[in-house]
Amino acid sequence: MPMRWAIITGMYNVADLAAEFCSYHLDLGVDKIIVAEYGSDDGTLDLLRPFVREGVVQLVPIPTHRFVDYDPSNALLGMVRADDAADWVSFLDTDEFLTGPADLKASLAQEWSRGVKAIAVPRANLTGIETIPDQAHYLKHLTLKIVATDARVSSASAPLSSPWIFSRLPPKVIVRVQSGLTTTTGDHNVLGSESGAISSSSLKILHLPVRGYESFKGKIERAMVYFAKNSDLGPGIAWH
Repeated sequence: MPMRWAIITGMYNVADLAAEFCSYHLDLGVDKIIVAEYGSDDGTLDLLRPFVREGVVQLVPIPTHRFVDYDPSNALLGMVRADDAADWVSFLDTDEFLTGPADLKASLAQEWSRGVKAIAVPRANLTGIETIPDQAHYLKHLTLKIVATDARVSSASAPLSSPWIFSRLPPKVIVRVQSGLTTTTGDHNVLGSESGAISSSSLKILHLPVRGYESFKGKIERAMVYFAKNSDLGPGIAWH
């Protein structure tokens, strides 16, 4: 049986990203994208419907926004395991685009044959050098990859030595479904393995956190709602 590769992601009012994210990763060879749906009302669901009809996207409405009671990443990973629906699962946010070898799926099959249980994929921010015009697509302007980065102290009161876009980002994981591993908060590492995830030298995630003023404003507003519903989270969570 050919190796099966799925993505688990979450979507909440990301109409500027939804179709691009799905088309891009399906073109890479992903077999299915499983979306934790947070109650979007900005047209995101309309953009996903053609992919749902084709059977390549599955929407899973989350039962609550209180994540002390519900862990979407591991809940969906458990669903994939129970259904034996994939061999590898990549965890990505909707503003993250996986890059790597020309035949990325074959590269994952090679890691599978080596017995690898989890892969840590480094991330890099993308930015541009000028304001994105209102009618222009952000992908034509976000062409600069941040290579030199700063480590940050996980505190909102700590001074920034450079603009936030230069922050060093933790990796995201790809998990072998039948390994029994789970992911940590943010999907940056795995639990259940003494060695953790192995770092990938051939894969990279390009992160597009700032795609224009309106999308950034919306991200901040959604975060405010999120923190209001999850007041028990510690100060080290999403301090930035």
